[in-house]
Amino acid sequence: MDQPRMTKRALLVDDEQEICLLLRNMLRRTGMECTLAHSVEQGKEALRTGEFDAVFIDIHLPDGLGYELIPAIRTTQPHARLIAISAMDVERDRALAEGVDLFVPKPFNRSIIMSSISSLGFQA
Repeated sequence: MDQPRMTKRALLVDDEQEICLLLRNMLRRTGMECTLAHSVEQGKEALRTGEFDAVFIDIHLPDGLGYELIPAIRTTQPHARLIAISAMDVERDRALAEGVDLFVPKPFNRSIIMSSISSLGFQA
């Protein structure tokens, strides 16, 4: 029988490297390990090779929409919490309808991210 992982893992999918680094630094302070991806394809590859407790997806990526990742996440990693991030708040309703657990508008700050992950059951 597999032992449960003690360290939580997050996948961060955003084409803006600065956003990924900012999120990674915030999440590392909570003890989470982070994997970075900058496109839909890189996100799909990370999902094929890793197991994640949380997935942050930007909606608008260079090779498509982050929504494309949702079915793969829900099928292969149904326990993962899914957080959509976008500078376009008009995406909120669609993101929630597509199955994300939480929508976080850009720009965000440490307080917003910490309260968001805390609301999903992670230690902040």
